[in-house]
Amino acid sequence: MKEGRGTVILDEQKRNWLGKARDYKAYSLVLFALSAFLYIGTLIPGAIDGEKRPLVLGAVFVLMLASIFFTHRSHAYARKIEEDA
Repeated sequence: MKEGRGTVILDEQKRNWLGKARDYKAYSLVLFALSAFLYIGTLIPGAIDGEKRPLVLGAVFVLMLASIFFTHRSHAYARKIEEDA
């Protein structure tokens, strides 16, 4: 059976989406690990000055939001792949 050009483009697009889904998942895990590391640093007494603690906790919050965003994007691309399958 002969495959048309549209099938080749679709497969290439699925591979692209799969790559994006994997990349976003990796970004999410790295950001989550970084935020956990920083948060643990706030729990150690004397590790961070009292003046800088709110700044570090704000950074932890932003990193967690970015992690959730990238997880959401990863799942969105995974759903696109499943819908086209």
